[in-house]
Amino acid sequence: MDDTLLMVSPLKKFVMMFIWMGITAFIVIMSHSIFNIPDEIAGVLYFISIGLAISGVLNYYRDD
Repeated sequence: MDDTLLMVSPLKKFVMMFIWMGITAFIVIMSHSIFNIPDEIAGVLYFISIGLAISGVLNYYRDD
């Protein structure tokens, strides 16, 4: 039987994923505006960074 205090709710996973997606998107958009990165590179960085944020959160809260 699982201890309910040790289990992470799906809502917490969603909120943390949303927060980290926002942080990574903010970093990419700000670096695009500050360093004048071409749109083609910034778009790829945007989607890769969001994918890494999602993967990181889901791996961190993975059920063992």
